[in-house]
Amino acid sequence: MATILVIDDQDRTIDLCRRAMPEHEWHGPARGWDAAQQAIEDLNRSINLVLLDVHFDLPPAELLGVADGASADAIRRAKRDQGFQILERLRSANPNLPVVLMTAQDGSGMETVADRFGVAEYTYFLDHEDIDAHSLRGQVEGILRRRIGVSADGPIYWGRSGAMRSIRSRLETFSRGRLPVMLLGPTGSGKSLIARHFVHKKSRRKGKFIAVDLSTLPSDLVAAHLFGSVRGAYTGSVSDRSGAFEDAHDGTLFIDEIANLSNEVQKMLLAVLQERRVTRVGDTKERSVDVKLVVATNEDLGVLVGQGRFRSDLYMRLNPASAITLPALTERGVDWGRLVRFTVDRIGSEGYLAGLVAEYASLTMREISTIEAHVSDRAPKPIEHTLQFWFPKPTMAHIRSHRWPGNLREFAMSIENALTLALAEAIAAGGHARRATEGRVDVVQVRPKVVRDQLRAMRVAGPNEADGQSMGIHLRAMSGLNKVAQDVERQYFSILYIQHRGDFAAMASVLLGDADAARKVQLRFNQLGLRVRDMKDKIS
Repeated sequence: MATILVIDDQDRTIDLCRRAMPEHEWHGPARGWDAAQQAIEDLNRSINLVLLDVHFDLPPAELLGVADGASADAIRRAKRDQGFQILERLRSANPNLPVVLMTAQDGSGMETVADRFGVAEYTYFLDHEDIDAHSLRGQVEGILRRRIGVSADGPIYWGRSGAMRSIRSRLETFSRGRLPVMLLGPTGSGKSLIARHFVHKKSRRKGKFIAVDLSTLPSDLVAAHLFGSVRGAYTGSVSDRSGAFEDAHDGTLFIDEIANLSNEVQKMLLAVLQERRVTRVGDTKERSVDVKLVVATNEDLGVLVGQGRFRSDLYMRLNPASAITLPALTERGVDWGRLVRFTVDRIGSEGYLAGLVAEYASLTMREISTIEAHVSDRAPKPIEHTLQFWFPKPTMAHIRSHRWPGNLREFAMSIENALTLALAEAIAAGGHARRATEGRVDVVQVRPKVVRDQLRAMRVAGPNEADGQSMGIHLRAMSGLNKVAQDVERQYFSILYIQHRGDFAAMASVLLGDADAARKVQLRFNQLGLRVRDMKDKIS
C-alpha cells in the first residue's frame, strides 16, 4: 500500500483512483498550493507519490503567479497553467518526490514541463473512465514498483535513487523484446556487467552469452570474428570457424565499442540484422541466427552519424529508442556506505582475498568463513566466523569526496586494493605470537591514509580539469555583490551537502582538502542560513 496525494480542484480524479486502486491510501484533493503544502506537512515523509492536475479554476487570490490587478488574460493563463506553478514550488521543497502530471487539455506544453522538472509520468485524460483508470493505474504501479525496486542484481549495484530504478525498469522491459538494446555511458559505468548479468538473464534465452570487445580486435579480423569464416578466407585461416553471431544463437551477443566498426563491417552487420541470417567470410551459404543483440559505446552515435562516420540505417536498426545512458558514479545519488558493503561482499564471495584471509585466520587461530564491511563511527560487534573491515568516518570522507572518473570499475579496484593493504598490514603487525585472545582480531581497520593514497595514485585529471569539481550554479541579480556571492556559496554548500549525504567531513575534504575541518564547514553552513533539518528531505 502506498500513500498518494492528489492535488486537483475537482473530485473526479481522486474518485476514479479510489475505485480503480482501493489498495492505496489516498489523500486530497488539495485544491491549490496552500492546501497541498499543508497536506504534505501533515503527512510528513510518508507520501510516496503525487498526482497533480494542470488546470485549476480558482479565484485569482488563490492562484500562484497572479499579481494584484492582473488582466483577465493573465488570470486565464494562470488558471490554465496553475499545475506548473505548483510543480515548481513542489520540486523546490521536495526534489525527489515522484509526480504524475494530469490534464484533459491538448497543447498544454506538459511534455516540456515534465522534462524540465523531472516528472515521473504525465497523462492525458480521454474522458473515458475505464481507459483513463487503466492508464493511470499502469503509470502509478510502474512508479511505485521502481521506487521500491531492488538495490542489486548479482554483481550489479543499482542503488536506491529514482533515476537508477527507472533505468533498471526500462532495461527489464527492453530485455524481453526482440529488438537490440543500446547501452551508453562513460567507461567503467557497468555496461558489460549489465549486458551479461541482467539483460541476458531477463531475456530468458536459453543460448550462451557471447561478448565481443571491438577495441581489442585488429580491424582486418573483426568481420571474421563476428560472422565466421571458411578455410582460406584470409591469411592464416586454416579451417572453417563459426563467428560470434552463430555462437550466440538463441542467446545474447554483446558488442562493446560498436563505434569502432569500419564502414564495410557496418554494412555486413546491417544485413545480418535485417535478414537474421549470417554468411561467413569467404562463403556463400547463409545460416539463420536469432540473437538478442546488446551494443555499447561511450561515444554519441547520433553525432557520428551526422559526421558520416556511422551509417544512419544501421543506427536506426540498432534501435536508438531503446538506448539506456548509464550515468557516472557520482551522478547516481549513491549511498556510499551501502556501495562499500556491497563491494566488500562481492569481493568476499568471489574469493579475491582468499589467500590473505586464510593467512590471517591461521595467524590469529580463528575460523573465518566470510568477510563484511562495517561502515560506522563505532566499532562493530563481533560476528561469529566473520572478519569485519571497518571503514570509519574519516575513511568514508575520502571515498565520498573523490570524483571517481573511472566510475564503478575504479571504485571496485580501489576498495579491493584498500582491503588487500589493510589485511597485509594486519598480518605484518600480528607476528607469529598474536592470538585470538589478544584484542579484537576479528576487526581490521581500513585506515584513511590507505584509501587516500590509493585514490591519489589512481587519479587522472581531465584535459580541462582543475583539481576540483564543477557544479551547476544559477546566478541571480541581487541588490549587492556580497549578496550575490553569498547566494552562490549557499547553492554550492547545498549541492555538496546533498551529494555527500550530510557528511561534513566529506564536504571539508572537497572544500579545504582536510576531512578534520568538518566543524569549520558546518559552522559556515549554519552562517549561510542553511539548516540540517531542512536539507534532510532532499537526500535520496
